Amino acid sequence: EHEEERAVSRRPHARGFTTAMSDSGSEDARDLDLVGEEGDFADWEEEHEEARPTRCLFSSETHPSPDAALRHAAQAFGFDLRALYRQHDMDFYAAMQCLNFARACAQEHASDPAAAAAAAVAGIARGAHRDEKYLSPALEDDPVLFDWEDFVGVGMDADALEDDQAAEQAAKRAQEGGGSEDDASVTARLRAEVETLRLRVLEMSQRLGETPEDEMDDAPANVGALALGQRASSEDAPEKGGANEKPKAPLRPRGAGEPKPAGKSASQAVDENYFGSYSYFDIHRVMLDDVARTAAYRVALEQNPSCVKGKRVLDIGCGTGILSMFAARGGAKKVVGVDGAADIAAVARANAEHNGFRDVITVVQGKVEELLKKADVGGDESGDDVNDQNVLRKHSFDVLVSEWMGYALLFESMFDTVIEARDFLLKPGGAILPDVATLHVAGFGRNATSLPFWDDVYGFEMPCVQKSLSEDAVKTAIVAPVKGAHVVTDSAEIKRLDLASVTAKELDFTAREVVLTARTDGVRGDEVDASVTAGAGEGATGLTQRSVVVDVDAGGPVTVHGIVLWFDTLFSERFSAETPGVLSTSPHERQTHWAQTMLHFPEPISLCVPNGSKTAKNETSGALGSTSNPCASIKVRVGMAKCAEEERVRGLDVSLEYVCVGAGGEEGERKARMYRV
Repeated sequence: EHEEERAVSRRPHARGFTTAMSDSGSEDARDLDLVGEEGDFADWEEEHEEARPTRCLFSSETHPSPDAALRHAAQAFGFDLRALYRQHDMDFYAAMQCLNFARACAQEHASDPAAAAAAAVAGIARGAHRDEKYLSPALEDDPVLFDWEDFVGVGMDADALEDDQAAEQAAKRAQEGGGSEDDASVTARLRAEVETLRLRVLEMSQRLGETPEDEMDDAPANVGALALGQRASSEDAPEKGGANEKPKAPLRPRGAGEPKPAGKSASQAVDENYFGSYSYFDIHRVMLDDVARTAAYRVALEQNPSCVKGKRVLDIGCGTGILSMFAARGGAKKVVGVDGAADIAAVARANAEHNGFRDVITVVQGKVEELLKKADVGGDESGDDVNDQNVLRKHSFDVLVSEWMGYALLFESMFDTVIEARDFLLKPGGAILPDVATLHVAGFGRNATSLPFWDDVYGFEMPCVQKSLSEDAVKTAIVAPVKGAHVVTDSAEIKRLDLASVTAKELDFTAREVVLTARTDGVRGDEVDASVTAGAGEGATGLTQRSVVVDVDAGGPVTVHGIVLWFDTLFSERFSAETPGVLSTSPHERQTHWAQTMLHFPEPISLCVPNGSKTAKNETSGALGSTSNPCASIKVRVGMAKCAEEERVRGLDVSLEYVCVGAGGEEGERKARMYRV
């Protein structure tokens, strides 16, 4: 019952957070509950991923980790990525191209690893690796593409490097049979840690509602009791609405899904879980309760008669049928809704019939890509003779509407499906709603993070929690609502997509570089805000050292903790002539269920306020962007690409390049990171 009070977050991702949204829709009342935020699941995920077998760059040999593979390439074949990175002054993308180029050379010289390595080094020296084709992975799910920065030393501290080297040496000693009592102790300790982690995963699985029954016998008492208690309460609860009403589907995190069915590929399993996750009413309530989202579509479909009235409308991903019914109420001649989830497609049909649109709305269940293979390519393209058995005909629709957007706009890869439907089913020159999408970035301050909460928890400091959260935040993109008051820089548009013509290939891109400076609207973004402290101020006592508010120079620098990313979709005058509109997910606008996407810096950047003092003491020592040497601006470039891993086929990889710029135009060290969404 407690879980049913929480609205399930819309998009699937590894961290399984949920979104609690108030009926009032106020920004203050919206927040994300990040399951495992204190590190339980995130810590396990980190340790699990670090021990990934990695194929040698040039031979068929497999190494225990990316670091070991890269070290072997340097020692055995003379391909030293560390040296190459510095020798050729590589940036993030050049290093990725370098690795993919090396793998391509290995394929070309498959029988001679030494020759492959020599060809790779020579090719890199003449710049052959800088071809855009080497931005695509040469080896699917290649661990070195995610972990090469640790080997090179980009963003890695000395302690972490020393730990990795010590662990590898211990493993090598054990493999050579030279283990001592100390090695045996280490092995026992590691086994104990693995068991502890397994139980923690069980706890997390239970918390997410997916504890395997065959694991329950091994689970600690509190896990088993809690899981069984939930199962009992679910089975004993009376059904609402009488015997003919289906019992409400159990809550589960978006994307959690079922185990991969036997005989199915990982991508098929991902798709089945993806569509299955939309069969639960909680997610549809979250979307419908998002007024900014739903009202924007209602206006577009009901207040633009030149686009909709008397037209044939195609609704991709129709869900409960809300957009189809908006189109019907807006005067559409015929509306066809398509949804991949069988249960929810049946709901859409029932909703259309109940609201008097039985003769106008037809709902088709199935995956669009599969339905298009069976679609009619002949006959009257006007679509006038299309019946319920053959509603999809080539170039027979005047309007295509879809609410396809995911976190950071492109997560879930649903727009690839919309593009296929657009190109096959929409008439030439037909309308697509929305028809433009834009991506934007800005810098966020400390108040946008969860760190202030732990400064003063009922009079106690908890810096170890802050350290854990900070370390975890740089490993993956964090989806969370960011208040406009917590944005510390101006914003910039980085990408504009024409949804009427963009191709699926163009959805993988590197956006143009933009320059961010401190805000000039009178808001710093780091003002004291009780709402970010424990109990929204009620749990913060002001007694801890960290909670003491220090008066700072109003013209002093602001601290940028990372980049916040969001999107807008436009219903432009091109197709919405009477009433154009914008659906914005900006932190400066009403919050939506998409929230914003946060890309944390490993180290915060100190940024000068225009016309302000450089620092309290006007010091200029230290690295550019440090507290003692604030920068004047930050150059930022973002890239996006669909995940190449079959298990994350609907995932999104985001790259971030950034560099601090001084008042005289001088640049600091250019840095780059990759984030998973």
